[in-house]
Amino acid sequence: MKDYKKRVPAEYYEAINGGGRIEEVTYDSVVYCQDKAPVKKRALVYLPAGYDENTDNYRVLYLMHGGGGNEEEFLYGQDKSRKLIHILDHMIASGELKPLIVVTPSFYYSDLQSALHDIKEAGVLTKHYHNEFKNDLMPVIDSRYRTVADRDHRAFGGFSMGGETTWEMFLNCLDLVKNYIPLSGDCWIVEEKGGATFPEKTSALMKEYLKEKGFDGLSYNVFAFTGDEDIAYPALSAQIKAMLADGWNNGSDKVLKFESWKEGTHCYEYIYEYIYNIVAEIF
Repeated sequence: MKDYKKRVPAEYYEAINGGGRIEEVTYDSVVYCQDKAPVKKRALVYLPAGYDENTDNYRVLYLMHGGGGNEEEFLYGQDKSRKLIHILDHMIASGELKPLIVVTPSFYYSDLQSALHDIKEAGVLTKHYHNEFKNDLMPVIDSRYRTVADRDHRAFGGFSMGGETTWEMFLNCLDLVKNYIPLSGDCWIVEEKGGATFPEKTSALMKEYLKEKGFDGLSYNVFAFTGDEDIAYPALSAQIKAMLADGWNNGSDKVLKFESWKEGTHCYEYIYEYIYNIVAEIF
């Protein structure tokens, strides 16, 4: 059985010579949750070492920040330490991970500042984000960068409300993305934090929703991680328990994996650890 609780080696948090770089991408979108007014959006893109020197096409991992965050949090870090960049650089340099592109967008709009402080307003944005992804962001990334533009080679993950965004992506973009990494965030298809209050109903409605969209027969990989001291643990663990009892793992091409780290809390330091354990496995 694979060990999904390996700690990131201490030296992986330090910069290496000749590592990857970050680019900024701006793209046109609309406010999907309201009047569809045109807006400019921004995302950051991690390009691995060697991107300019070879002609390879790359798999793409999209990562969504948590509530109150922005597109810079995953790659630059809340303390600007760039820890995730360093981890990816080391994994690629050591051969643990094949080179990939990482894209970090945001579900927020600059004109809807109140959503930064209101979880209900932010929840509306996460529920609509899949429209921006498939209509606006993904086409720009696939046209501008050398990507393997198919569902098997795309992954989407997120932390906290980015985890809720990941579940919404799973429900609405399974034809475009096969691999999902919801970290410390449950699905709000029933209600806010419904993974805790209505876990069985959440599972049932998710199944019904995928069936209505014609996605129920598609393969998937879902790696849901959290910590047992994380505020999201009760909701995510209850939801996954209900999903496993509801047969989500039925079929060799359907993978739902849940891990809870002892003493893991609701912070990016653990999120980096989870990603380190998941990303090479997914691709």
